[in-house]
Amino acid sequence: MRPIKGSELGNEIKANAKADVPTMIWGAPGIGKSEVVYQVAEELGAKLFEIRANLFDPVDVRGGLKVVEQKDGTYRTKYGVPEDYPESNYEGLVMIFIDELPTAPRATQNSLLQLLTCGKIGNYTVPVNTIFVAAGNRAQDRAAVHEMPTPVKTRFAHYTLEPDIDDWCAWAYSNKIDSSITSFLRFRPELLHKLDASMNASPTPRTWAYVSRKLHHMKDEFFGAASLVGDGPATEYLAFKKIYRDIPTMEDLLDKPTTTKVPDSPSMLYAISGGIAGHVTKDNFENVMKYVNRMPKEYQVVTVKDCLARDRDLVTHGSFTNWTAKNASVFI
Repeated sequence: MRPIKGSELGNEIKANAKADVPTMIWGAPGIGKSEVVYQVAEELGAKLFEIRANLFDPVDVRGGLKVVEQKDGTYRTKYGVPEDYPESNYEGLVMIFIDELPTAPRATQNSLLQLLTCGKIGNYTVPVNTIFVAAGNRAQDRAAVHEMPTPVKTRFAHYTLEPDIDDWCAWAYSNKIDSSITSFLRFRPELLHKLDASMNASPTPRTWAYVSRKLHHMKDEFFGAASLVGDGPATEYLAFKKIYRDIPTMEDLLDKPTTTKVPDSPSMLYAISGGIAGHVTKDNFENVMKYVNRMPKEYQVVTVKDCLARDRDLVTHGSFTNWTAKNASVFI
């Protein structure tokens, strides 16, 4: 199956939602499958309910049994509604996210068929405006998955998510990921996701985000980073981080954009690009672009894309308009 990147997948989920077609997202661990779903739910204004399919036994899909006394003194059993499900009378837009679906036993996957097909199971009915999205790992990811039964497969539109450096950097800037990490991964994009199932620690979008969260709490940077992304990627990142510290300061760049030195080495240029994108505002964008215009074209494009990822409103800025007029052939 041809891979899809996160920004394109978001559009597909929305289209499927309008067509009342459930979405199934396949992909390796740690690449942001859940994050795409959360983002789409937020953009649609949908209330999200998450069901961890691998924690459900088949009977749990319908709900637990309870004994109810009847008016004539006899007793009957009834199924209770699982607390993970939305209330049937909820009037807003709802997204039911069935995560780890392939990790659930085949019997549990089959139990979900009626819910996916009819929007109900037993006496429970999903709200009128309900979107179904599911996600999970593939057998090749060595994630202890079960083969998805064919009747379950045919209930979904299927997509294989693949990490994309532009998408991830856009997400990173909006989620305050340290700019030294985004700059490094621009320089070494193949290390954004290089999962090695035989190793305990590998670079993935998720583990790089963990490095960022941990960065300012590390007493030993090597062990702190290597414990998450592995020895090799950690060594490369920390070597790059030393270069990152040596780039021109943002103060110099903004105060003297036409005279501050533009370095020659790719690693330094990526470091500057990430630093600029991490500090850009509409107030300093004019001076930022004066400096950016002095960089080699390919680094201008990277820097401008990352600036827009941080603040999309910059597309209306005069400096962006002028730059686009001169560089439409390489930017579009």
